[in-house]
Amino acid sequence: MNPSAILKTAWLCAAALVAIHANAVTPDAREYGLRQTWAASLSPAAGPAPISFLCDGKPGSDLAGGWTVHTNPPAALPGGGESRETVYRHAGAALEVRVATKTFGDFPALEWVARIKNTGDKASPLLENIQAISAAFALPGDKTATLHWADGGVASFDDFAPHASDLKPGAPFSMRPGDGRSSSEILPFFNLEGTGGGVVLALGWSGRWSADFAAATNGQVRVQAGQALTHLRLHPGEEIRTPSVLALFYQGDRWRGQNLLRQFILAHHRPAQNGKPMVSPITCGNWGGTRAAVHLDNIRNFVREKLPIEYYWIDAGWYGEPNNDVGAQWSQNTGRWIIRKEVYPDGFKPLSDELKQSGRKLMLWFEPERVCRNTPWHLDHKDWVIDRGQGDLLMNLGLPEACQFVTDFVSRRIDEYGLGCYRQDFNCDPRAYWEKNDAPDRQGISEIRHIEGLYKFWDGIREQHPDLIIDNCASGGRRLDLETIGRATPFWRTDGPRDAIAHQCHTYGLLAWIPLSSTSQDNAGDDYEFRSSMSSSLCINWEHSGDGPSEPIRANFPWEWARRTFDTYLAIRDYYYGDYYPLTHYTKSAEDWMAYQLDRPDQEQGLITVLRRPQCIYEAARLPIRALEPTAVYTFKNLDTGVESRLTGAQAAQPGLPVGITQRPGSALIVYRKAK
Repeated sequence: MNPSAILKTAWLCAAALVAIHANAVTPDAREYGLRQTWAASLSPAAGPAPISFLCDGKPGSDLAGGWTVHTNPPAALPGGGESRETVYRHAGAALEVRVATKTFGDFPALEWVARIKNTGDKASPLLENIQAISAAFALPGDKTATLHWADGGVASFDDFAPHASDLKPGAPFSMRPGDGRSSSEILPFFNLEGTGGGVVLALGWSGRWSADFAAATNGQVRVQAGQALTHLRLHPGEEIRTPSVLALFYQGDRWRGQNLLRQFILAHHRPAQNGKPMVSPITCGNWGGTRAAVHLDNIRNFVREKLPIEYYWIDAGWYGEPNNDVGAQWSQNTGRWIIRKEVYPDGFKPLSDELKQSGRKLMLWFEPERVCRNTPWHLDHKDWVIDRGQGDLLMNLGLPEACQFVTDFVSRRIDEYGLGCYRQDFNCDPRAYWEKNDAPDRQGISEIRHIEGLYKFWDGIREQHPDLIIDNCASGGRRLDLETIGRATPFWRTDGPRDAIAHQCHTYGLLAWIPLSSTSQDNAGDDYEFRSSMSSSLCINWEHSGDGPSEPIRANFPWEWARRTFDTYLAIRDYYYGDYYPLTHYTKSAEDWMAYQLDRPDQEQGLITVLRRPQCIYEAARLPIRALEPTAVYTFKNLDTGVESRLTGAQAAQPGLPVGITQRPGSALIVYRKAK
């Protein structure tokens, strides 16, 4: 059977997104100059830079005898960049530090990661407080430096809420997420803004990190960031890595910096699918305890009604002991990965085969890192799990044999079940396990090895299955960082409230830092709720919500509304790959409007999403549209009413674009295009 026409349309839209490089905010020579000036300010002769650490209580840069430095020849990177490795060796301490740096031809950015090795025949000196970055930034202008940052995911209304903190001399500002997952409580992305420019920083570390910012009286801001706890000796020949770091320089207001970050991530940290940049898909969520016959009925309905569902998602509860109450027991069966035959008598292959006939794919939930007691994974592999004496166990991905076991297990299930998307969850605090597992002079080593194992595991299954995509969930969006977003995408970005205003706020905050994500779409027939939850990807949960089995789709389901809504979404999806500008302030109040703009200057067009909340008394607003050419004329079209208006870029910015919404709650989608 050939794919339906509507799914072909979705594929054509996706192909266009792959073909177009939305380098919307084009870097200029001054920004490349800022990168060059900062890189030149680092002094390799003083010791490994830009990292730092203590060695037996002394700064590594101050060790007696000094460091020898050798820089290997650079290697070319696509787009005109290059990679370069600088090797530092200290004979007395028997240490080797290798700093691998990438510079980019299309962005004023640097990335680096360091590796520290014991080259001696006995235990190394005590290495403490290893910082992946320890450097100063001279911000432009003379005003107080402002640090822009955001909350992480803790399953709350406030997930990804934006913050701005003024940095003042003598008042250092410190951040540390709590539970060992990288974006729990705080996102590891930061924008240091001066007057007319600044630097965006990001950490690639999927465990617990720390970051400290200290403003000096000379206008500089010193930044130290890395793994939160390191207090360890390396065994002979042993090597560890640091978090990776991104520094991206910009001139202009902070939104130029944010949009350079967005475009950089899309260009250089976007998961690949069959060698091409992934386009965030439309998924349909379903509870794992739902009977296979109901799933098959759903799939056939979607095909018949020509809905462009690209991945059919089966969540937790499909495994465990026969006849258990999956609504209550799903969390107590991880490690017992046995298909419940009373729910899926023929396994998953009939579902994936049915999906493939129409060009769709199956997506399935796993949680391999959290192992419940007395499950097969615990009883058969007691040496591979970390037991802190209570609660669940942690599969120790830092052990090569455990990492290989998990990689092989998941890879086999991908083939056996016919999966197109592997969904990984992680519902525990790994910090307590890592600290329990470490000896007093090896603090931090379990975390390092586990994170290295996680990356090896994901890279392994992606290499074996190049068409596979990975959904990154950790009790929602608690493991989002520079390393994970290049391998996996948060198709369920928060376990927070299933609420339209909460979804608006989550979108508002996260779009500034991470371009690709999704959240739940809950109410069929409700335009306001759909648009409140709209992102670069969709997760449809129209017919069921919660931990329990679904029933067949109701006879009076609004199929026509669904087709019309998908048509509209597919027509505007590519705007989410452009530049992002909030048009209203961040607010949780039900009495306000919220609006944002997605601009594609490479196409000379964009999208404005406007949401009037249920208790807002105002039926009209003027929105200050960003990034348009002041003298050019633009046509603005309301997709609901078909009404068009024409304004110059200057008029759209001030006094602004007038928008009216009579319904409460209500919404409007407005597309604009530069007039020819």
